[in-house]
Amino acid sequence: MKDVQSLRIANWNVQRALPGKSKFEKITEMISTLENDIWFLTETHETLSPDNRFYSTFSSTPDRISAAGERWTAIWSRWPMTTLEKYVSNPARCVAGLIPNSPFGTLIAYGTILPWNGDRVTPNNGNFLAYKAELNAQRSDWERIRTNFPEAIVILAGDFNRSLAEEHYYGSNSKRHILEETLRQTNFKILTSNKNDPVYRDFHPNACIDHICISDNSGLQLICSDRWPDSPNLLYAPSDHYGIRVELTGLAR
Repeated sequence: MKDVQSLRIANWNVQRALPGKSKFEKITEMISTLENDIWFLTETHETLSPDNRFYSTFSSTPDRISAAGERWTAIWSRWPMTTLEKYVSNPARCVAGLIPNSPFGTLIAYGTILPWNGDRVTPNNGNFLAYKAELNAQRSDWERIRTNFPEAIVILAGDFNRSLAEEHYYGSNSKRHILEETLRQTNFKILTSNKNDPVYRDFHPNACIDHICISDNSGLQLICSDRWPDSPNLLYAPSDHYGIRVELTGLAR
Protein backbone atom coordinates (compact mmCIF):
# COMPACT_ATOMS: atom_id res chain seq x y z
CA MET A 1 0.00 0.00 0.00
CA LYS A 2 1.28 3.48 -0.88
CA ASP A 3 1.81 5.96 1.94
CA VAL A 4 -0.07 9.22 2.27
CA GLN A 5 2.43 12.07 2.08
CA SER A 6 2.20 15.82 2.56
CA LEU A 7 3.69 18.51 0.35
CA ARG A 8 4.36 22.00 1.69
CA ILE A 9 4.94 24.80 -0.79
CA ALA A 10 5.88 28.33 0.28
CA ASN A 11 6.02 31.59 -1.66
CA TRP A 12 7.44 34.93 -0.50
CA ASN A 13 8.47 38.21 -2.09
CA VAL A 14 11.30 39.28 0.23
CA GLN A 15 11.55 42.84 -1.14
CA ARG A 16 15.19 42.89 -2.21
CA ALA A 17 16.63 41.43 0.97
CA LEU A 18 20.39 41.66 0.38
CA PRO A 19 23.36 40.41 2.42
CA GLY A 20 24.46 42.93 5.00
CA LYS A 21 20.96 44.29 5.55
CA SER A 22 19.20 43.57 8.84
CA LYS A 23 16.10 42.29 7.07
CA PHE A 24 18.23 39.72 5.22
CA GLU A 25 19.17 38.15 8.55
CA LYS A 26 15.58 38.32 9.83
CA ILE A 27 14.17 36.70 6.70
CA THR A 28 16.87 34.02 6.64
CA GLU A 29 16.05 33.13 10.23
CA MET A 30 12.33 33.03 9.51
CA ILE A 31 12.52 30.77 6.47
CA SER A 32 14.97 28.42 8.18
CA THR A 33 12.42 27.73 10.93
CA LEU A 34 9.53 26.98 8.55
CA GLU A 35 9.37 23.36 7.42
CA ASN A 36 8.60 23.51 3.71
CA ASP A 37 9.52 21.24 0.82
CA ILE A 38 9.63 23.80 -1.97
CA TRP A 39 10.25 27.53 -1.68
CA PHE A 40 9.53 30.19 -4.28
CA LEU A 41 11.31 33.45 -3.42
CA THR A 42 10.99 36.64 -5.44
CA GLU A 43 13.00 39.88 -5.28
CA THR A 44 15.65 37.77 -3.65
CA HIS A 45 19.37 36.97 -3.55
CA GLU A 46 21.27 33.81 -4.46
CA THR A 47 22.50 33.38 -0.88
CA LEU A 48 19.07 33.67 0.75
CA SER A 49 18.48 29.98 1.40
CA PRO A 50 16.07 28.08 3.66
CA ASP A 51 18.70 25.41 4.36
CA ASN A 52 22.12 24.50 3.00
CA ARG A 53 20.76 21.07 2.10
CA PHE A 54 18.26 22.51 -0.38
CA TYR A 55 18.77 22.51 -4.15
CA SER A 56 18.27 25.75 -6.04
CA THR A 57 17.76 27.33 -9.43
CA PHE A 58 17.53 31.05 -10.25
CA SER A 59 16.36 33.46 -12.89
CA SER A 60 19.18 35.19 -14.75
CA THR A 61 20.52 38.73 -14.34
CA PRO A 62 17.60 41.01 -13.45
CA ASP A 63 16.24 43.47 -16.02
CA ARG A 64 16.87 46.42 -13.71
CA ILE A 65 19.83 47.89 -11.83
CA SER A 66 20.71 45.28 -9.23
CA ALA A 67 23.36 44.14 -6.79
CA ALA A 68 25.66 41.18 -7.47
CA GLY A 69 23.77 37.95 -6.80
CA GLU A 70 20.38 39.61 -6.81
CA ARG A 71 17.65 37.68 -8.64
CA TRP A 72 13.99 38.29 -9.45
CA THR A 73 13.03 34.68 -8.79
CA ALA A 74 14.49 31.62 -7.05
CA ILE A 75 13.24 28.10 -6.41
CA TRP A 76 14.58 25.99 -3.54
CA SER A 77 13.75 22.29 -3.32
CA ARG A 78 14.25 19.68 -0.63
CA TRP A 79 14.82 17.15 -3.43
CA PRO A 80 17.43 17.26 -6.21
CA MET A 81 16.47 19.69 -8.96
CA THR A 82 17.86 20.71 -12.33
CA THR A 83 17.05 23.85 -14.27
CA LEU A 84 14.82 23.89 -17.36
CA GLU A 85 16.24 26.94 -19.10
CA LYS A 86 14.77 26.26 -22.53
CA TYR A 87 11.23 26.31 -21.12
CA VAL A 88 11.48 29.91 -19.88
CA SER A 89 10.66 32.76 -22.26
CA ASN A 90 11.66 35.52 -19.83
CA PRO A 91 14.81 34.29 -18.03
CA ALA A 92 15.36 37.64 -16.30
CA ARG A 93 12.15 37.23 -14.31
CA CYS A 94 11.18 33.56 -14.47
CA VAL A 95 12.79 30.21 -13.71
CA ALA A 96 11.79 26.56 -14.04
CA GLY A 97 13.17 23.50 -12.28
CA LEU A 98 12.75 19.74 -12.78
CA ILE A 99 12.44 17.62 -9.61
CA PRO A 100 12.43 14.05 -10.92
CA ASN A 101 12.33 12.05 -7.71
CA SER A 102 9.91 13.54 -5.21
CA PRO A 103 7.57 11.26 -3.21
CA PHE A 104 4.87 12.31 -5.69
CA GLY A 105 6.89 11.48 -8.79
CA THR A 106 8.18 14.13 -11.17
CA LEU A 107 7.52 17.72 -10.17
CA ILE A 108 8.20 20.81 -12.25
CA ALA A 109 8.34 24.15 -10.46
CA TYR A 110 7.88 27.39 -12.41
CA GLY A 111 8.53 30.66 -10.61
CA THR A 112 7.49 34.04 -11.94
CA ILE A 113 6.96 37.74 -11.44
CA LEU A 114 4.22 39.28 -13.56
CA PRO A 115 4.15 43.04 -14.35
CA TRP A 116 2.87 45.34 -11.62
CA ASN A 117 1.16 48.70 -11.75
CA GLY A 118 3.78 51.17 -12.95
CA ASP A 119 6.34 48.49 -13.90
CA ARG A 120 8.62 50.68 -16.00
CA VAL A 121 10.79 47.85 -17.30
CA THR A 122 7.99 46.23 -19.31
CA PRO A 123 6.39 47.84 -22.38
CA ASN A 124 3.32 50.01 -21.76
CA ASN A 125 4.47 50.83 -18.20
CA GLY A 126 3.04 47.72 -16.55
CA ASN A 127 -0.52 48.27 -17.74
CA PHE A 128 -3.01 45.70 -18.99
CA LEU A 129 -1.34 45.27 -22.38
CA ALA A 130 2.02 44.51 -20.77
CA TYR A 131 0.38 42.14 -18.30
CA LYS A 132 -1.46 40.32 -21.09
CA ALA A 133 1.65 40.05 -23.29
CA GLU A 134 3.80 38.63 -20.48
CA LEU A 135 1.07 36.24 -19.36
CA ASN A 136 0.64 34.95 -22.92
CA ALA A 137 4.39 34.39 -23.25
CA GLN A 138 4.50 32.45 -20.01
CA ARG A 139 1.41 30.50 -21.04
CA SER A 140 3.42 29.19 -23.97
CA ASP A 141 6.10 28.05 -21.49
CA TRP A 142 3.54 26.18 -19.38
CA GLU A 143 1.97 24.54 -22.42
CA ARG A 144 5.35 23.31 -23.69
CA ILE A 145 6.15 21.94 -20.25
CA ARG A 146 2.83 20.11 -20.06
CA THR A 147 3.32 18.70 -23.58
CA ASN A 148 6.85 17.46 -22.95
CA PHE A 149 6.30 16.26 -19.38
CA PRO A 150 2.69 15.00 -19.47
CA GLU A 151 2.99 12.91 -16.29
CA ALA A 152 4.66 15.63 -14.22
CA ILE A 153 2.90 17.66 -11.56
CA VAL A 154 3.52 21.33 -12.37
CA ILE A 155 3.67 23.91 -9.59
CA LEU A 156 3.36 27.56 -10.60
CA ALA A 157 4.04 30.28 -8.04
CA GLY A 158 5.44 33.75 -7.56
CA ASP A 159 4.35 37.36 -7.48
CA PHE A 160 1.33 37.61 -9.77
CA ASN A 161 0.68 41.25 -8.83
CA ARG A 162 -3.05 40.67 -8.72
CA SER A 163 -5.30 39.85 -5.80
CA LEU A 164 -7.84 37.05 -6.26
CA ALA A 165 -10.02 37.55 -3.20
CA GLU A 166 -13.73 38.31 -2.98
CA GLU A 167 -13.06 42.02 -2.47
CA HIS A 168 -10.82 44.03 -4.78
CA TYR A 169 -7.38 44.74 -3.30
CA TYR A 170 -4.73 45.24 -6.02
CA GLY A 171 -4.65 45.18 -9.82
CA SER A 172 -7.39 45.84 -12.34
CA ASN A 173 -10.42 43.65 -12.96
CA SER A 174 -9.24 43.10 -16.54
CA LYS A 175 -5.95 41.69 -15.23
CA ARG A 176 -7.82 39.42 -12.86
CA HIS A 177 -10.06 38.14 -15.62
CA ILE A 178 -7.23 37.30 -18.01
CA LEU A 179 -5.14 35.74 -15.24
CA GLU A 180 -7.94 33.47 -14.02
CA GLU A 181 -8.96 32.57 -17.57
CA THR A 182 -5.40 31.77 -18.62
CA LEU A 183 -4.86 29.54 -15.58
CA ARG A 184 -8.17 27.79 -16.25
CA GLN A 185 -7.35 27.18 -19.90
CA THR A 186 -3.91 25.79 -19.01
CA ASN A 187 -5.44 23.48 -16.38
CA PHE A 188 -4.03 25.03 -13.22
CA LYS A 189 -5.84 25.15 -9.90
CA ILE A 190 -5.28 28.33 -7.88
CA LEU A 191 -4.63 27.29 -4.28
CA THR A 192 -4.56 30.80 -2.75
CA SER A 193 -7.66 32.54 -4.08
CA ASN A 194 -10.95 33.56 -2.43
CA LYS A 195 -11.57 31.53 0.76
CA ASN A 196 -8.12 29.94 0.51
CA ASP A 197 -6.36 33.30 0.48
CA PRO A 198 -4.76 33.22 3.96
CA VAL A 199 -4.24 36.99 4.07
CA TYR A 200 -7.77 37.95 3.03
CA ARG A 201 -9.25 35.26 5.30
CA ASP A 202 -7.69 36.79 8.41
CA PHE A 203 -6.95 40.42 7.54
CA HIS A 204 -9.34 41.54 4.81
CA PRO A 205 -9.46 43.79 2.89
CA ASN A 206 -5.73 42.94 2.64
CA ALA A 207 -5.19 40.04 0.24
CA CYS A 208 -2.50 37.97 -1.46
CA ILE A 209 -0.97 39.20 -4.68
CA ASP A 210 1.52 36.31 -4.54
CA HIS A 211 -0.03 32.97 -5.42
CA ILE A 212 0.53 29.22 -5.63
CA CYS A 213 -1.08 27.05 -8.32
CA ILE A 214 -0.85 23.37 -9.21
CA SER A 215 -1.69 21.39 -12.34
CA ASP A 216 -5.01 19.58 -12.25
CA ASN A 217 -3.36 16.17 -12.75
CA SER A 218 -1.71 16.25 -9.32
CA GLY A 219 -4.21 14.09 -7.42
CA LEU A 220 -3.30 16.15 -4.34
CA GLN A 221 -5.81 17.72 -1.97
CA LEU A 222 -5.40 21.11 -0.34
CA ILE A 223 -5.39 20.71 3.44
CA CYS A 224 -4.71 24.28 4.50
CA SER A 225 -3.16 27.59 3.58
CA ASP A 226 -1.46 29.99 5.94
CA ARG A 227 0.63 33.16 6.00
CA TRP A 228 3.17 35.06 8.03
CA PRO A 229 3.61 37.34 9.85
CA ASP A 230 0.55 37.10 12.08
CA SER A 231 -0.31 40.77 11.83
CA PRO A 232 -3.07 42.83 10.20
CA ASN A 233 -0.41 45.02 8.56
CA LEU A 234 3.23 44.82 7.48
CA LEU A 235 4.42 48.04 9.10
CA TYR A 236 7.18 46.35 11.12
CA ALA A 237 7.65 43.27 8.95
CA PRO A 238 10.92 42.61 7.06
CA SER A 239 9.07 42.60 3.70
CA ASP A 240 6.13 44.50 2.24
CA HIS A 241 4.58 41.14 1.22
CA TYR A 242 3.16 38.40 3.40
CA GLY A 243 4.74 34.99 3.03
CA ILE A 244 2.22 32.31 2.12
CA ARG A 245 2.17 28.52 2.26
CA VAL A 246 -0.08 25.69 1.22
CA GLU A 247 -0.07 22.12 2.49
CA LEU A 248 -1.34 19.35 0.24
CA THR A 249 -1.71 15.66 0.80
CA GLY A 250 -1.94 12.59 -1.40
CA LEU A 251 -0.59 9.13 -2.14
CA ALA A 252 3.07 8.77 -2.90
CA ARG A 253 3.75 7.57 -6.44
